[in-house]
Amino acid sequence: MTPVPNGTYAITRPGEQMLTMEGGSSEPKTPVVLLPPTGSPGEQEWQLETLSNGNCTMRNLRSGTYLSFDSDPEVNKPVAGFPGAREWVLYQSERPYTFHIVVPGGPVDGQELALDLSLLRIFPPRLALRPLDVGNARQAWMFQPME
Repeated sequence: MTPVPNGTYAITRPGEQMLTMEGGSSEPKTPVVLLPPTGSPGEQEWQLETLSNGNCTMRNLRSGTYLSFDSDPEVNKPVAGFPGAREWVLYQSERPYTFHIVVPGGPVDGQELALDLSLLRIFPPRLALRPLDVGNARQAWMFQPME
């Protein structure tokens, strides 16, 4: 049983920061960033689909691209929109309706990787694969159903 039912969600962090496909671009490798509500239809809305293995995919409604990364997972790899689906697994965090978005398949170089802020200090803040820290509530994401 998946922790989040199939549907369309705003995926947020505390402080109203939302997972955003900037400009809703369908160009491959468009960076996924963290922004307050933009008011642009679809660019902050994600279609979550659970697969038979329990993993899920997340597709941006406006761009039609999937939350993904290039080739193999590694620490600090940028997360962007890609035409092909990428599987993720959701780990329940300490707060309700809040999950760590994790690369499935176990540790990479001894650590699990999760969707988190990139170390790049640029605006808007980009996302990257970072070592999973289940004790860090700031690394978790809230899935808010969209009507």
